[in-house]
Amino acid sequence: MQGKSVTSGYQVTVYTILNQIVSRIRSTLAWALLTGGLTGCGMELPSPPPDLFHKFNVLEVDLGPTSLLTADLNMDGYADLVSTNAQNNTLSILLGKGDGVFNEARTLPVAAEPTTVVTVDVNGDEIPDLLTNARGAEQFTVLLGYGNGSFHKLTVPTGKVPLAIIPADFNADGKLDVAVTLTFDKMELFLGSGNGAFKKGETYLTGSRALSGVAEDFDRDGNIDIALAASSSNSSSIRIFEGNGDGTFSKPRRIAKNRVPLALIKKDMNKDGLQDLIFTSAQGDNMYMLISHGDGTFEKEIAFSGGGGPIALTAGHFNSDKQLDIAVANSRSSNFSLIVRKADGSFHYPTRDYVVDGGAPLAITSGDYNNDGMTDIAVAGNAKNIIEIYLQRRTIR
Repeated sequence: MQGKSVTSGYQVTVYTILNQIVSRIRSTLAWALLTGGLTGCGMELPSPPPDLFHKFNVLEVDLGPTSLLTADLNMDGYADLVSTNAQNNTLSILLGKGDGVFNEARTLPVAAEPTTVVTVDVNGDEIPDLLTNARGAEQFTVLLGYGNGSFHKLTVPTGKVPLAIIPADFNADGKLDVAVTLTFDKMELFLGSGNGAFKKGETYLTGSRALSGVAEDFDRDGNIDIALAASSSNSSSIRIFEGNGDGTFSKPRRIAKNRVPLALIKKDMNKDGLQDLIFTSAQGDNMYMLISHGDGTFEKEIAFSGGGGPIALTAGHFNSDKQLDIAVANSRSSNFSLIVRKADGSFHYPTRDYVVDGGAPLAITSGDYNNDGMTDIAVAGNAKNIIEIYLQRRTIR
């Protein structure tokens, strides 16, 4: 064994392990101080919330599930699921039976590389429709629902590499319009005719590539605004485009600068009737919440933590209290984290984490899949092309 030091290698290994332990303790203590986990002189370290979910079902979908949504596509009163499958250029339609069980996935071919899907009533017939992007085909697809889980397909050309699909009535004519972000720092507007056809509107510079976005009247002036999660190597922020009510927008305003936002959702987190913003970040495995003032401005972002590589999130009532909680899919650590909120609105730490056997989860959604009045969770395992269904356990408070 000349020329090799077993002791040296052993010391390095021990040092690395000790370093990880110390780092974990420091992190836990920091969060304990922030969340009130240290009481008096006794160091009472916080514990995760109760085990609120159990894995109930595993569903096979096509190759490369990248996004999920929950909707009642066949209008039978039961929650259904839709998965975009980027590798095979398809959607998987899974019709729910109302007991946590779903029919075998029906595969719907769409244009190349779909990575996001939204549901909305495009043509005003009160039947759920779908919109999905096509990163590899420079278009988005309109799927007009028949109310039985099947669809009529239309396509709308876009600029290069469409990313986020953001539907709303941007010109106040009572017809649905669509904003589409593009890889090369742009956003295109498409004004709807009310029958599934769209006319190209204005194009706006976003400053950075926007992977996701939401529409809402953030300043309560009666016009729909857009918030984008825009990130690049040079600049990142949430960008707010204030709507003029005619399908045009003002120059964007930047908030939450340098947070490298990825997935963005809106929810009324503090029950004041205003839609707040929550987003995942590529910076330090963090997430952030922005509380709306109702005038287009927001409080300074509140940071909180999930697992390794938080990439997609959903909000819902995941326990028996009245606070909205958050579940986040962590692509690097192959799990999802349940982040429960306390009565005062702060976050319970540490999180309760659930291993995703399908690996590399890129998408998560929530809904009542077994019709018991409680919100459940579905998460897509990209590595094994499956969706895992987690049902909420009934708890007594």
